[in-house]
Amino acid sequence: MVKRLTIGLIKFAIYVAFVASAIYFTPKILAKAMHTEYPLATITSGSMWPALKVNDLILMKGVSGSEVEIGQIIVYQNASQGFTIHRLVRKENGMLVTKGDANEAEDSPISEKDVIGRIVSIGTWQFHLPYLGIIARKLGPKIQELERSY
Repeated sequence: MVKRLTIGLIKFAIYVAFVASAIYFTPKILAKAMHTEYPLATITSGSMWPALKVNDLILMKGVSGSEVEIGQIIVYQNASQGFTIHRLVRKENGMLVTKGDANEAEDSPISEKDVIGRIVSIGTWQFHLPYLGIIARKLGPKIQELERSY
């Protein structure tokens, strides 16, 4: 009985260690593979509905503004709001114009240097995992605090 309980506790400890390692190291591995500091992001507004919904977790590939193509969902640095994730609708005079799929109006033009990346797509499907963004938002600050403590 004690032996079986001990084996069960060891299995549980290994499982917890595996899950904690996966949560901690997956973003680091993805950052290297996707050539960006920000390989994962959580959708926080309904501006890209129906393609992306609030709390979807997206996978992003780091690309320059000159590499993005019309129709792609891009991620760019927005001085007032942090990051914006919208679809590229046109390029004009070296500037990029984006628009949220659910928005009526286009966004103000941005410079190519503001682009951080684009969402990874498989065919016409934009890579996103529904509801997993909730977990990322809850754990993200805690993981960052852990990293600073080392």
